[in-house]
Amino acid sequence: MIVYLDSTFVIRNLLGVGKPAAFWGKWEKAYASTLMRTECFRVADQLRLEGKLDDAGRARLGSWIETVCETVTQVPVTDAVMKRAADAYPVAVGTLQAIHLATLQELEAAHGVKCFVASADDGLVQAAKALGFAEASDGAPAAAAETEGSSPADK
Repeated sequence: MIVYLDSTFVIRNLLGVGKPAAFWGKWEKAYASTLMRTECFRVADQLRLEGKLDDAGRARLGSWIETVCETVTQVPVTDAVMKRAADAYPVAVGTLQAIHLATLQELEAAHGVKCFVASADDGLVQAAKALGFAEASDGAPAAAAETEGSSPADK
């Protein structure tokens, strides 16, 4: 499975919040906006300031964030992405959601990479679905192979 990760999905899986995704770390390839690192560290610092993480926990989480960032292909927020993010979308989205959606669209249009969306942000997931992207789930790789008739490596 080729996935696009956002910070909500990454932070929840690193902290063990909710049901862990069975496909966590088992994807064929992972992409993320360069925004993901900043978003994750903002959440980590907020959790520390709110007393939900001590200094050691914050340092550990920071190390885990860096590991994730080193293992995914980070997509820069280019002028093309920002122009696309300014376009109208079929559903209401905020600025960061629009940048993530534009990054997904740019990956597909400019590089031929279609990703499953891994996010805990329901608004982002619904907007991505409205644009023709599927949500990453524990059954997504098998479903994708059946519906597309080929593996992502064939593309």
